[in-house]
Amino acid sequence: MDFLPLQLYNRRMNNLFIEGPIQTGKSTLIRKVLREFYGSSLEGVAGFTSQRLTDADGQLLGFRLAPADAALTVVCDPAAADNVFKHFTPTGTRVDMSVFETAGIRYMDEALETAKAGQTQVILLDEIGGHELASDAFRRKLYQLLDSEYPCVGVIKSPANTKRMDDSLLALNNELHAHLTVTSNFAEAFKTFLRK
Repeated sequence: MDFLPLQLYNRRMNNLFIEGPIQTGKSTLIRKVLREFYGSSLEGVAGFTSQRLTDADGQLLGFRLAPADAALTVVCDPAAADNVFKHFTPTGTRVDMSVFETAGIRYMDEALETAKAGQTQVILLDEIGGHELASDAFRRKLYQLLDSEYPCVGVIKSPANTKRMDDSLLALNNELHAHLTVTSNFAEAFKTFLRK
């Protein structure tokens, strides 16, 4: 599997985010390394993941926000699932912002609370930099986590993957990227980061 070109973001070496082309294995790579350190159940990891919803043939139907330990892909009808924030239909794409303002904030609050209690060692934010940034409440909570003492890892939407964003979302994505700084050699930096 070719993971390049990926970029790694850090802020005070407390947060690590990768970006890259769609479907290159960014989330899979993060999961692989997290499982190496925290086991298959990801005990000690909190936060959220964007779970792909597919039909039995593998056709992408949508995305839902799920807990950090959820599978990356499930065969599921988006109409029957909870926390679906993006649903592809024959007539277009439907985005439900309320999912970010309820489940998204809840997952981040729970991650912050368990980190403060010493039960969470790393917070997974997979993926950020898209529609969720249009929610002021979600964005405030996200920046609170990123600026906290607790380590966050995840995927950040690449500027190359923002072609369908309107100007206001693109500006918010750029602001998020500016909040983080760029470094390189993801695999080694990620393992060093988790060993801290």
